[in-house]
Amino acid sequence: YTMALRSLGRLPPLGVKGKPREMLGRMRVTLHLPTRNMGTIIRRSKVKNFQGAALQTPLSSSRRSYGTTVKGDLLELSLTLDQASVGDVLENPYEITMTSGIRDAWHGCFYQHDRLYTSDTFGQKLGFNGTLLPFSFLLHTGMAVSHADDSRRVLDLGVEQAVYERPAYLGDTIRKEYHIQDLRTTSSGEDTLLKVKCELINQKNERVFSLSKTMLFMGTTSKRGTRDMAKPKNPPKKPKSLLLEKISQRAGILNRSNALARLYEGQLILHSLARPIGTSMSMILATMFRMTHPSLYNTKRFGQEDIIVPGGVMFSKVHACAARGLYEILYEELEHAQLLNTLAPKHVVGAMSYVHSIRQFPDNPDLEEVVLQTWGIKDFDVAHELRDVEIPLSLFSTEPVRRQTLDEQLSEECPVLEGKVVSNHLRRLVRQSPRSETMFLL
Repeated sequence: YTMALRSLGRLPPLGVKGKPREMLGRMRVTLHLPTRNMGTIIRRSKVKNFQGAALQTPLSSSRRSYGTTVKGDLLELSLTLDQASVGDVLENPYEITMTSGIRDAWHGCFYQHDRLYTSDTFGQKLGFNGTLLPFSFLLHTGMAVSHADDSRRVLDLGVEQAVYERPAYLGDTIRKEYHIQDLRTTSSGEDTLLKVKCELINQKNERVFSLSKTMLFMGTTSKRGTRDMAKPKNPPKKPKSLLLEKISQRAGILNRSNALARLYEGQLILHSLARPIGTSMSMILATMFRMTHPSLYNTKRFGQEDIIVPGGVMFSKVHACAARGLYEILYEELEHAQLLNTLAPKHVVGAMSYVHSIRQFPDNPDLEEVVLQTWGIKDFDVAHELRDVEIPLSLFSTEPVRRQTLDEQLSEECPVLEGKVVSNHLRRLVRQSPRSETMFLL
């Protein structure tokens, strides 16, 4: 290979004065050939395959000069929107074996009271091998994108149809695939919206968790993404959960408990837990799940005040704040959720939940299905500061909300919360039906 380069005149001949032999070693280091790398786009169609994030330094420019200075190259490891199209599959080269250390670090940050995620004995009663990895843990894993463009601001806007499809355990090795579902410019024509289906796949090549995620790439447009782009005629069907099937079949063997929270339709629950993520923990969680965008770490570029918490961490923190009041959740789906305001690591996060409906779970009278809407609220001690606040029912809906629309409503109907709602979650929970009989403690 070295001789071939020399024959083309791209390396000096051996023995030329002033061109020491060590330069051959330096040449091998600085030469970057196109390779498969993170963010590689695979076309599962008749279109020719191409590389979306390869190291694309031209062969002829691999050596700047033989002078005394050299300019640094930036390796393009992120997704280039000009090369992306609806239907493309983005391969992620990372694989993570879920160790007890990763799981324990997660539990140290996010309150989790549901026994399916904390008790081997309880998990085995339901027919599983032991405790499962928490729903929010897998939600963040799926949302953690390693190949987001780090040259510009990229924001998570929301998720849809987050479904826990099969059991995921400690020791499982998880990899990710992303399928581009939609790609379009914003109404201003200055930014791009990208929607991807995120899939978590275990070592058996089984999909254990999936969600659809929408991101905003600021200050960039895609040549293939336009506002007139054709959308699918019908939205994709929600994946079937084999996990829920198993829980439904085995839930009858569980002991009934008076510790289960009793919920009512039309109830607004002010959750008592409120705490900040903290700068160190926010960065640790981003790093542990292989997130690389500088807005999560780089205080030199963005400033200490503009460092943000990852979207998956924000969602998980809100769910953790609500966990105690909703005890005990056996199964959960996130129908949709929107990130409405950015969150800094120092901000205290609390939550409140509005119960939209409760019904008996089909074919199992021991279970109930609860549809509720949870808000993440920053810089509030929700349980104390909102206890006597009248909150209009018109603010609560099962439909997705937009930040501008919600802020206008809050400004008119509940000014105390204007600019404080960081996220809106529509959740479907499956729980044991609380006992209705009266118990006398002796």
